[in-house]
Amino acid sequence: MAGWSLLQLTEFFSAITRAGDVASAARIAVQRASESTEAEVAAVVGDGDVPASVGLGRNPDPALFTGLRATVDTTTFPGVGPMYLTMHPVDRDSDGQLILARADEPFTAEERQMLQGMARVLGLALRGLRTLENERRLRREREQEAEARLALLQALEWRERLLETLLRIQRAANQQTPLGQILGSITDGAQMLLDDVTTALVLREPGDADRLTVASLSGHPSGPDVLVGAARLAMAANDPVTDGPLAAVPVHIGDNVAGGFVIAGRDDTGRRSEWRDVLAAFGEQASLALTGASALAAVHAAQHDPLTGLPNRSLFRQQVQRTLATCPDPATAALLYLDLDLFKQVNDTLGHTAGDELLRGVADRLSAALRSSDMAARLGGDEFAVLVEPLTGVAQAQDIAQRVIGEIARPFEIAGRLVTTRASVGISYNRVGHSVEELIEEADLAMYRAKKTLPGSYREFDETMHTFHPAR
Repeated sequence: MAGWSLLQLTEFFSAITRAGDVASAARIAVQRASESTEAEVAAVVGDGDVPASVGLGRNPDPALFTGLRATVDTTTFPGVGPMYLTMHPVDRDSDGQLILARADEPFTAEERQMLQGMARVLGLALRGLRTLENERRLRREREQEAEARLALLQALEWRERLLETLLRIQRAANQQTPLGQILGSITDGAQMLLDDVTTALVLREPGDADRLTVASLSGHPSGPDVLVGAARLAMAANDPVTDGPLAAVPVHIGDNVAGGFVIAGRDDTGRRSEWRDVLAAFGEQASLALTGASALAAVHAAQHDPLTGLPNRSLFRQQVQRTLATCPDPATAALLYLDLDLFKQVNDTLGHTAGDELLRGVADRLSAALRSSDMAARLGGDEFAVLVEPLTGVAQAQDIAQRVIGEIARPFEIAGRLVTTRASVGISYNRVGHSVEELIEEADLAMYRAKKTLPGSYREFDETMHTFHPAR
């Protein structure tokens, strides 16, 4: 066998370093060493592992090499038989060994010297490759850490946007923004957070629990039947549901299922966690808005006249009570009591529908004639009342009474006909120790005096009116 030259060692070093990683370098080293010495067995062994070998099958047991010593020239490998052995340390800082064995003849001194040089070159190459692998690993870890920090930052920014959007919606609800606008802001907010999706709020129709309609829609147009179908599934389950590119949660009014909040878009599993957060948060916002609106509607219905929308007698009395409690000085507030003249004739000749239309028209004109601080109410039938506050003097109450009378005296167009009516008005002023009932009764007496003496005019209460109580 030709001598092992420095050039050959250089080529050996170049070959194993070109491998790019420790395992490949070890594999090339045992192949070259085996070919150079015609050894049937070759292996790199170290740290209880066999990263590369030839002649012992795939993944040989590291125990095959346990107990081998460089001072021993022979050994026996199971299934191979007795063999001549040579061992050379790969790295002085580890127990790595380059091990070769052959059956026909022992290794010569020249071969041992060659293999020793190969082992040292291999050790040098492996140290370099391990350093490179460590650098690559550290770089990957740093890149992964940077990606993780970026993902965390993006997640935090997205969650801040989510919370800010929910806060804006809640503020709008607290300010009693119209329900339609709040529902629109819910679907708009969810759509802007997720991008490239359609968001919809599907609700039961009043009076028909089986019929669903899209109450609010944001994003790209999508078939309403698809959105309604997803909402129906969530409503039936009373739980979140996912159906391909659709996801939905039920929304409630109190404890009752009232509809569903739906997100429709690409089936992007990478954003499902965001979808779940948005579904839960905005579905809850929709439920709160609907429940709040339902409660407000119930309170409004209990305190307002269903025909005209004006405050009813109960709410009016509450406001008068607060005014009397906070206005101790006399004549700082006034109560106007109105009764329509000729109203019975309208009902008798044109019917109750026309009478209702006339009452609504009177309510509209009455509200238009007042200041924003004043309060008009329908007490019942064709009787209305106005609380005037604050009051700077009796002339102010008289001016408002005259303005109301003038507005109501203008003809109304009812059922295609011009209808004329008049308002007789009584005025009473607050006094120290006044009760709500006394203030209303005095204004009522003054109104009756106006109606009897000059219909379509106003009268202010005076004590002489107590001497005559008309049969009403």
